Amino acid sequence: MTFGSAARRGQPGDFAVRLARVERLLAAPGRGGGAAGPLALVASVLRFQAARSAAPAVVAAAGAVAAGAELLKAAGRFPLLDLAAAVTPVADEIPLSVTALTGAAPAGGRAAAPPGRGESTEAPAAPLHEASSGRSAPTGAAAATLLPEPLTAAGLALCEAGGTERGGLVEAWLEDPAGPEPVLGFWVRVAAGPILEAARAAIATPSRDDWTGAACPACGGPAQVSVIAEESGEFMGGSPRSLVCGRCAGWWAFPRAICAWCSEADPGRLPSFVPDERRAVRIDGCETCGHYVKTFDLREPGAAELVPLVDDVATVSLDLWAHDQGLARPLISFAGV
Repeated sequence: MTFGSAARRGQPGDFAVRLARVERLLAAPGRGGGAAGPLALVASVLRFQAARSAAPAVVAAAGAVAAGAELLKAAGRFPLLDLAAAVTPVADEIPLSVTALTGAAPAGGRAAAPPGRGESTEAPAAPLHEASSGRSAPTGAAAATLLPEPLTAAGLALCEAGGTERGGLVEAWLEDPAGPEPVLGFWVRVAAGPILEAARAAIATPSRDDWTGAACPACGGPAQVSVIAEESGEFMGGSPRSLVCGRCAGWWAFPRAICAWCSEADPGRLPSFVPDERRAVRIDGCETCGHYVKTFDLREPGAAELVPLVDDVATVSLDLWAHDQGLARPLISFAGV
């Protein structure tokens, strides 16, 4: 199966493509509408991730995470990335992400920086369960990013925590991104993005014959969204469906009429909701497990500008509708739903 270049909008490492889409949405009439705040936050996240993607520490970490992927693929072992190799580098990136997005210096009043090999991080460590302790949100750069106060408080708590505790949080998030508290998982996701996306970009995408599972074949993460491509690489094969990972931004093939969460295949239990004014995006629900996935149909008029991981945030109103119907999804977006 092949994908046109347009079908892979915002693929791993394409932070500039995603940022450009955010800026277009915020500059359009209505300036993002009800999603303006989350989109502004996404813009701040993407600027930080784009800047960090070229840092030597990030490049080296991504190389270590991607090493051995070909051997694992040849052996039929998934996921392909060495997630254990990502734990320490991602934990080291968390204070940098907090400083960049909040403008607040961590404990000690100096800019955060990853510790050198063998060095300890800040002391003493603050328990992570105190992340929402009512700490006042800083002003200035923090206000400019429109960070909700709970996210700022969680970020500052992570800066004050020890490296071992941050590492434990990263391990838990890599095991299951829905496991940690969302305000803590947010910071791990921001910090991990440059490393995981660079590692994912360095390896080949498994074919449909190699992998059709619901989890990302590269990092094992859950799908953020689903995409129907505007073209087919197979004669009479129809337009293929892909899932898009919310952690490493990788795309992989997945059957069209199957729930991405519980593998329900009965069409009668897989309702869809397509808003009249947005035919290119819909909610695909499942009555069996109660989950849903947001699907972007790139064949529809108006889909030419879509960048799925960005437009997922821009269409937060559909998530709110889905929640009103009693549906949920395991991996929330940067809009918080």
